[in-house]
Amino acid sequence: MDSNQTASGNERSLRIILPELYHFITTELENRYNIHKYDIQANAIKEESGYKVILYYGDGFAHQMSRSLTNDVLHNKREALTEFLEEAGESCKEVMIADYFRMMKP
Repeated sequence: MDSNQTASGNERSLRIILPELYHFITTELENRYNIHKYDIQANAIKEESGYKVILYYGDGFAHQMSRSLTNDVLHNKREALTEFLEEAGESCKEVMIADYFRMMKP
């Protein structure tokens, strides 16, 4: 998915608008699930109480998972963020394994 295909005109790269959060997410996914920066695309949409974080993954970044995170969660990086990363990491891992076996299928 490229920048012209974002679901909303307000959707922007997480790497630009919240670089600390982008680094935290990519580091956690790499350490826990061996999912690298180039395996996902992370975007965000500004909301009244924080941001909606959207992770795209899989072949052609066709799969997505999103979560609205309050400013408090973003600053403290607590349970809600950890829970989101666990769900996203497991889902991404499953999709990447399925994509791999689909590509290797004769």
